[in-house]
Amino acid sequence: MKENNKIAFIVGHYKCGTTWLINMLSLHPEIIGLAETNLFKYVFDKTPEETTEILFSGTAWSEGGLKRLPRNFVAKIVNPIRKYWKPVVGLKTTDRPLTRYSLSLREQFSLKRQLLKCDNPEEYCRTFFGFFIKKFNPKYLIEKSADHVRAIPKIKQVYPDSKLIAVYRDGRDFVISHRHYAKNMGLAWSFEESVLLWKEMIELQLRYQQEFNLWTCSYEDMLNNSRKIAQNILNFLGLSYNDQVLNNMINKSSFEFITGRKRGQANSKSFYRKGVSGDWKNYFSLKEKETFKKLAGDLLIKLGYEKDFDW
Repeated sequence: MKENNKIAFIVGHYKCGTTWLINMLSLHPEIIGLAETNLFKYVFDKTPEETTEILFSGTAWSEGGLKRLPRNFVAKIVNPIRKYWKPVVGLKTTDRPLTRYSLSLREQFSLKRQLLKCDNPEEYCRTFFGFFIKKFNPKYLIEKSADHVRAIPKIKQVYPDSKLIAVYRDGRDFVISHRHYAKNMGLAWSFEESVLLWKEMIELQLRYQQEFNLWTCSYEDMLNNSRKIAQNILNFLGLSYNDQVLNNMINKSSFEFITGRKRGQANSKSFYRKGVSGDWKNYFSLKEKETFKKLAGDLLIKLGYEKDFDW
């Protein structure tokens, strides 16, 4: 990694605003954002061949791999027209999180060859992220993977000077959002397992917060004051900004700009379903309330979402 280039990771959590945050940060002129790679989830336990196959075909960064190549090709042709009713597709490549198809086919094959030659996980990670640093030369390269909260010690093993960021959310809203996501993706889901997943993420966040200088904010804070959150993160990263930069970051990462809908206007089939807080009140049964209190109610109090168990 070049001396003037730094790297940061958004390490969690699921359905808590990490996509919104990486979209926002990617709009800063000195930041290049990377879509979800989940690289640290696989690279320490699998061969370079296995890791590369997953990375290039089974992650959000891969955009579906070669199976989605025709769709991506068509999108590039029609997006100059689509941008008039869906402005987000008109963003420059470097103004949104980079994916596999932000690279040319030649660059993709070159990156694959380099990765397959790596002798260890550390070299693999530095080769992958270094490829983007060499091509785009950002002040900061920032990758987001919601699952990487589990891999924080490994991230710090490879990049001891990296900055780490986590976004958390009221666990009750997480459960509702997670349920809709699982339904749309055809995935198995249970209320108890969803609560326990949120509990695991929060406990890891609290465990690593002091040890690894993990910067955290809540989804609700982002909703209520996205400008202040953007300023705080840029200060944490040591990056400069002005009103024009902040306005661009906030406006072009907003729910309205991304979806074409007003916040709170639901689309149950969309990844960006509703974009609000407190929606759990419209869904939780009395039994689900009691189950959540039993499994993770103490964390709601610890995070300041409730004063006691009387909710």
